[in-house]
Amino acid sequence: MEDAVNQVRDEFGADAVILDTRTGRRRGFWGLFGRRQVEVVAALADEPSRDTAARRKGPAESRKTTVNDRQEEGLGDISQGRSAKRTASSQESESPPARLVWQLYQNALKQSGEMDGTAAASSTKETSANRKSLPPRLAEIETQLVESEMDRRLAKAIVQSVWNDLDRASILDADLTQLVSQRMAAILRCVPPWQFEAGTPKVVALVGPTGVGKTTTLAKLAANYSIVAGAEVGMITLDTYRIAAVDQLQTYAEIIGIPLNVAETAQEIEDTVKGWSQKDLILIDTAGTSQKDAQRLQYMETVFNSIGDMERHLVFSATTRYRDLVDIVRRFEKLGFERLIATKLDETTSYGVLLSAYALTRKPYSFLTDGQEVPECIQAADCKHIVNLILGDG
Repeated sequence: MEDAVNQVRDEFGADAVILDTRTGRRRGFWGLFGRRQVEVVAALADEPSRDTAARRKGPAESRKTTVNDRQEEGLGDISQGRSAKRTASSQESESPPARLVWQLYQNALKQSGEMDGTAAASSTKETSANRKSLPPRLAEIETQLVESEMDRRLAKAIVQSVWNDLDRASILDADLTQLVSQRMAAILRCVPPWQFEAGTPKVVALVGPTGVGKTTTLAKLAANYSIVAGAEVGMITLDTYRIAAVDQLQTYAEIIGIPLNVAETAQEIEDTVKGWSQKDLILIDTAGTSQKDAQRLQYMETVFNSIGDMERHLVFSATTRYRDLVDIVRRFEKLGFERLIATKLDETTSYGVLLSAYALTRKPYSFLTDGQEVPECIQAADCKHIVNLILGDG
């Protein structure tokens, strides 16, 4: 991994932002005896420094580099970060198709008596009646979305919005799956990885229920930004309820080579943040809190409100049932989270809950994780990838 990252930096300089890293094996003869490979995906900053511009060996294009030592390969897929930023900014203002989906969704919530989206599902009779007005293929897609664990009302709104916009005369020629895919992508939002300003640390807290993998996710972020991206990173843990959690994070901190502070009060967090003013990124781990533990959630709310400028990410498992997700979102809304991180994508084949989570919160995705390995098994969230997962093409 270190060799692959060094090749990216040697080729493109310090302005290369690492988006994703993972390891695997390239298939050899009949799928056997494959060599281990390391893949690093990066993007160039909008305004490269003079040093980077001088070292760059040509236009920013996809490249592959090979690490010969230890028979490892590093694949540097370098693309312009500018286009990704334009996509993210364009998603801030909803398109007419997206507005139509939300209008239909809100109408469905109103009919079920739940404008806040907390009802579990609309009745089967209502959905069956709706299917009668849909062409067979769209009805099949709606069923597929519901079977992927998506809220039935949201699936209905997406499919109905496509049908409302479709020219009936061209129904036989339309690629309905593609149209539904595009509509789903239109309502999703994903944000690009962090960029840092000198002297202004980015302070990020991960919150969420017990058992969703917050500590491991925090370690993956710390390792990627410290080892891979070369940022100055520090970690703070509030999880003093589980001694094993502190020990686990301390082990990660020692391996990565970054400091870890254990804090129990808001003042201790504030003092640590002030003392780390030269850091690029400060990651805060919180105790795994049951959404039903109102007292502990109130304590965390008080601590967070005293810190000031801090980005909060709600971490949830892709295996979460819709009813539980509704309760999680309702309880953790008090902490004012601004981003979503979905974990354990490798433990399910039904991903409709990812779109349901966005519909419930209207907060963009920042990262996705799909395994326990550190620093691998984490990637910057991509809306098209999420849609492909839901439709079975991921």
